[in-house]
Amino acid sequence: MKKLLFLFFLCVNVFYIAHALLDFGLRFSIEWNILLGSLFVISLVYSSIHLLRSKKHSLLSVAVLSLSLASLGWFTFMNFLSIIMG
Repeated sequence: MKKLLFLFFLCVNVFYIAHALLDFGLRFSIEWNILLGSLFVISLVYSSIHLLRSKKHSLLSVAVLSLSLASLGWFTFMNFLSIIMG
């Protein structure tokens, strides 16, 4: 179950980073932004707790942790720019 949850978080983070880098032409609404932001925070917290508590699936946990940190950083940077620029 934990491995499937990590794979789900990994897929969401990879999709968001690929969307940011390749610009698929998709525009997210407010609801999608709230959902993605909360998923990034949840995956960041879940993977860090799992990494500290267990050594099982540690490589997957590190991958999710680093990708969720990158996704959350890009997410907040883009939202900050959109607030500044109007």
